[in-house]
Amino acid sequence: MKLVRPADLLVLAFGAALVGASYALFWGPRSAGDTAVVFVGQTIHRELPLQEERTVTVDGVLGESVIRVSDGRIRFTDSPCPARYCVHTGWIERTGEVAACLPNGVVIEIRGGAREFDAINL
Repeated sequence: MKLVRPADLLVLAFGAALVGASYALFWGPRSAGDTAVVFVGQTIHRELPLQEERTVTVDGVLGESVIRVSDGRIRFTDSPCPARYCVHTGWIERTGEVAACLPNGVVIEIRGGAREFDAINL
């Protein structure tokens, strides 16, 4: 009795191809964004072009969040929240990426470029 039949190998190869294709489709490279939208609460506070280097202060619920734009990327550099997860998020630059300081109510979303689907869209 054979343990592995040709059909088993075909199913295994198909499964491996499916995993590779899903990786490329869902986790592959995304396009760089060209604008960052800063929300305070659910209101758009301002839009920042990622090509212009600047530091911006945004007033939130707890106090001032400091946001830095540099080299086509953006990040929180300081925030009054206790855990500072927003600061530890680091730089974001791809379309659809988000950095948020939830206690302070400040959210940064990258827009522009080609919009990609993610798990939230499925």
